[in-house]
Amino acid sequence: MPVTVDPESKPGEYVLKSLFANFTTLSERKIRIIMAEPLEKPLTKSLQRGEDPQFDQLISTMSSLAEYCLPSILRTLFDWYKRQNGLEDESHEYRPRANTKSKNDEQQKDYLMERRDLAIDFIFSLVLIEVLKQIPLHPLLDGLIQEVINLAFKHFKYKEGYLGPNTTNMHIVADLYAEVVGVVAQSR
Repeated sequence: MPVTVDPESKPGEYVLKSLFANFTTLSERKIRIIMAEPLEKPLTKSLQRGEDPQFDQLISTMSSLAEYCLPSILRTLFDWYKRQNGLEDESHEYRPRANTKSKNDEQQKDYLMERRDLAIDFIFSLVLIEVLKQIPLHPLLDGLIQEVINLAFKHFKYKEGYLGPNTTNMHIVADLYAEVVGVVAQSR
């Protein structure tokens, strides 16, 4: 689904919308690739920094732009994150999808959807790590910062009894959210 940007919008809005349209397109492409890979393959093999120079440049550009409009970028990123997860409410808590009562095909589908959720979190946290470095330039972001922290801590909860194929990826995503909290802590 192509994303269109109104060329009649203000220059700053046009840049932000164009950049975000590129982010959305690249993220969707990365998620499709992740979904086609074997469940056993760690997300870091496909999504880590340095794997895709175009995506890394996009994230770096978002960080540079955040120097001027961090609140707008954070709100837009949270909107993207909520749409990706089908969430419009604030009560999102990550839960493993698979359960022991699922049939094998259903369980595989659950594992795949769980992998998709983790890929979204991976991408989201990579961008947060970069754009939140601009917090010192925007001291009045307490509500947005609290939302970031709350989301990060939801990923630290221990998934008791979960031993699915995504266990390693869950730990990787939790580590990335720990890095997000570290970036916030440097300026708060």
